[in-house]
Amino acid sequence: MPMSDKIIELFSSSSQADEQDLQAAITNRVTELLERDIELLMSFLYRLDILEADIDFIMNKQREIPISEGLGKLIFDKQLERKKYREQYKQAPIEGWDEW
Repeated sequence: MPMSDKIIELFSSSSQADEQDLQAAITNRVTELLERDIELLMSFLYRLDILEADIDFIMNKQREIPISEGLGKLIFDKQLERKKYREQYKQAPIEGWDEW
């Protein structure tokens, strides 16, 4: 199973997963992409709607934490935000939808 699928699986059952494990998995994947395919990483960040200013800050302006950890934290925080909104605005299935 690819690392990205493992991360998605962990997020979907985050009550069982430890936040540190999730962040470590994301950071490991970011490290791999930074070394092998930065264009793909940037594409992922764009698709996740991570702000360009935040990416620029992590990659070019701060020196306190490694880039992979900073980007991993941005991804982790965005996924938590998305999960929160999904739960907050969850809708019941539409009755009769599959009776077409």
